[in-house]
Amino acid sequence: MSKQLERVLPILTTIPGVNIPATLLQGLYIAASQRKMEQFEGALRYEVNLLNRKIEAGKLVLDREYIKSEAFAANVIQALRAAEVAESEDKLHFIARALAGCSLSFPSPRLDRFQTLRIIEGMSDREMTVFVAYFQILDPINPYDDFIPVDTQVSVAGLTRQEFVSALLGLEQLGLLSKENLTNQEGDWRPTPSRSGSGFAWKLTSLARQVASLSQFGEDDI
Repeated sequence: MSKQLERVLPILTTIPGVNIPATLLQGLYIAASQRKMEQFEGALRYEVNLLNRKIEAGKLVLDREYIKSEAFAANVIQALRAAEVAESEDKLHFIARALAGCSLSFPSPRLDRFQTLRIIEGMSDREMTVFVAYFQILDPINPYDDFIPVDTQVSVAGLTRQEFVSALLGLEQLGLLSKENLTNQEGDWRPTPSRSGSGFAWKLTSLARQVASLSQFGEDDI
């Protein structure tokens, strides 16, 4: 078992009920720089401590059967491999929070943890930044029913308009955004300074909901 796994497992076992047999991880090797793994360990420790406090406060519920399964061990490997290619410390925190979220119980429909971690791994740093910022633009009560017109001039601080649009297209390819025709949906179009015009608009998908749920959006900033 790699040194990275040896350092990460004690952090995860502070989650009540987590017990990953070392035999499940024998022979595995994760190639990542020492600095990156130290950053990931710090991020994971922070997220797991936060998770444990919320569990103790009754705000979150553990999936006690799942955290004892080989599937949860597979999530750990997925997260470490995602950390290998992470472009920033913010992305490492995103991955760490999603891994901690894998231990939680979710309401129906059943959340596909493996698929969701795979999508998170595939997100570039810019796509992640836009994905998080996208939720701040939408209706905070129900962002999944809200939308942003394709021709909107909304952008994100630090990104050019072209970079913002490119990230939206990347999120569409990942299945997190869909482009829908709202022209004929009477009552749906709500013109505001950021929602002018008509036609096609970006909407979050069910997969985006999975990513948000696993990353615990609405609890704290990522």
